[in-house]
Amino acid sequence: MEAPGALDSVPFADNQIRLLEILIKDNCKLIGLKLNELTKKFPNLEANIIAIIRGDKSFIPKKTDQVQENDKIYVISNSAQMVETLEAFGHTEKISKKILIIGGGNIGFNLAKNIEETLEGVRVKIVEKDKTRAEFLANELNNSIVINGNGLDEEVLSEANLDEAETVLALTNDDEDNLMVSVLVEKFAKDQKDINDKRTMALINKPNYSLLQSSLKIDDLIDPRMNTVSSILKHVHKGTIENAYTISNGEYEVIEAEIIETSELINKELKNANLPDQIRIGAVLRNKKVIIPKSDFIFQNDDKIVLIVKKDTISVMENLFRLSSI
Repeated sequence: MEAPGALDSVPFADNQIRLLEILIKDNCKLIGLKLNELTKKFPNLEANIIAIIRGDKSFIPKKTDQVQENDKIYVISNSAQMVETLEAFGHTEKISKKILIIGGGNIGFNLAKNIEETLEGVRVKIVEKDKTRAEFLANELNNSIVINGNGLDEEVLSEANLDEAETVLALTNDDEDNLMVSVLVEKFAKDQKDINDKRTMALINKPNYSLLQSSLKIDDLIDPRMNTVSSILKHVHKGTIENAYTISNGEYEVIEAEIIETSELINKELKNANLPDQIRIGAVLRNKKVIIPKSDFIFQNDDKIVLIVKKDTISVMENLFRLSSI
């Protein structure tokens, strides 16, 4: 929600670096440009394309590769430049001010609470079918409107002003109900422009349902398993691994690691680091400053590195950042 236009947004390095997943639509003016030409076109943009999903193929791009329509690209960006990064790739969506949440469970409740605390001027409505739970939500939330009713009941959705909502989040415990909400969002829309202007998100636990995303016009599928896997991974890896996030069905991991005195990379230039092709450094945080490293970049002690690595190369990456040479 903080990065409208992005399919995913994951914070790294004390929230100063962001991983953005961006869909390249036909309005993107960068289609056909080589990646090294993008750097010349946006010299002040601190962003780095670290992976591309094209059809059923995922790869770490080379400088001569091009961005194509319908690509899903993963971009490491300075968090302070999220808006500029999204605009560069053709996304100018605004942060929603009217939000409707279907389902007041732990996720819906904590989301509403978070919005109240962090996003000014945003109006939240929650539809919760359990009366006792709805009363709890009403007592715990300060500025959100709670409606007791079934989120699939069209009269309840009319009362919740579904037609006015800019973002609709289906967060119930039932995958099928969450998918149905997106169908109702389309039914309530006045015209095609109204459909395009609305953003729908659905919580999905069964991976097979992701196949329905485009046909049901769901903008974002939220898979809680991916976040759980990622939070476990950072404890599994060896070395100074601070954070880890899986992408492309686990084929790649985006990892935050710290350079320490025993690291093989210390005081080496990036071009002389002999990194495998399946490892790409996305960004570095040094003294609270975000750096997009070039070939002459020299690694220093205490650098925080955000990189992408293919699953079968993870052991190499762990050795680079391990605590000792044992």
